[in-house]
Amino acid sequence: MILLVYVYFKLIFMNEINIAIKNNKTSYFSSIIFLTIVLVVTIALYFYNNYSLSEIEKLKINISSIDSNISEVEKDKTLQVYSLLELNKQTIKSYEDMNNVSKFINHMNVIEGKYNLIFSWFDLSNGEIKSNIKVSSDDQWVIAYTKAKDFISKYRIDSKALFDLWFITSIEWMDDMQFKVNFKIK
Repeated sequence: MILLVYVYFKLIFMNEINIAIKNNKTSYFSSIIFLTIVLVVTIALYFYNNYSLSEIEKLKINISSIDSNISEVEKDKTLQVYSLLELNKQTIKSYEDMNNVSKFINHMNVIEGKYNLIFSWFDLSNGEIKSNIKVSSDDQWVIAYTKAKDFISKYRIDSKALFDLWFITSIEWMDDMQFKVNFKIK
């Protein structure tokens, strides 16, 4: 009986040892695979880091050469004048408009004669002309409404017009019509 107990324990104990050895072999194998993966990833990251650093250095060299080229170009007097002209384009345009005031006044006189209306004043600034228009009915029974309507509709499509007529926001109307107009110089 002792022998049976001994054999029984021996079989159970040896079976547990075999299971432990098998588990140990698979864990050893999986540990080696994991270590290999970690080493491969580490080596790959090392080479990627070196590649990135070399690319950064190349970009720094390119940036410094571009900066030196820009400083050389900035020394050129003709380009300095061009950049000043570009910066002050609006101011120069407003001065050009101011030099054309007589041309604009003559055009407003043509508008008065053509559409039978009266400009009472005008203001020229920033490429815009603001004015008041007064329209009266005449002796030939052409009422002020018709004159104002003709001016607003026909002037916008006139190919000889020097101005763009903006939207008219309000009109005063009793015996005569009065309204403010804003023109944008073309």
